[in-house]
Amino acid sequence: MEKCFAVCGCDDLEGITNSDLDRFTDKIENVLSDEKGRRLFRNFMFSSNMKHGRRTLDFWEHTERLINYSEDAESASFRSYLRDIDHLIDEAERVEELDFASVERLAIARDSDNKDEIIEALKVIKLEATKALRREYNAFRQRFIPTKYK
Repeated sequence: MEKCFAVCGCDDLEGITNSDLDRFTDKIENVLSDEKGRRLFRNFMFSSNMKHGRRTLDFWEHTERLINYSEDAESASFRSYLRDIDHLIDEAERVEELDFASVERLAIARDSDNKDEIIEALKVIKLEATKALRREYNAFRQRFIPTKYK
């Protein structure tokens, strides 16, 4: 069993292993695709007062939930899904680094009520949100990469 690497300073009893940390500092997608990684990243941004980064991470997670939504377009809950898409579009206005064309593409897909088009537009928006987190991620890496590797 690996030694726990409790870096976040929170009361999380799970902790973070050295291999987790190595994976999280390898590339941003590794942090974002892992719940513990996102929690560590969020805690880092909180302690570093990176409000915009936390807002962008919330946006990324909201987008991820909508991509993985499983109801079909014929169900009553699809209307609820479309309302969630509307909320996401509103949220996008507060993430400055997002490409306007990507947000516009999502709005057009939403108006079409075509779930496949919506999902494709959400994937583009998620990629944009990932790019928007690069600055915060670089600071995160600098904080957590062992000194011998710098």
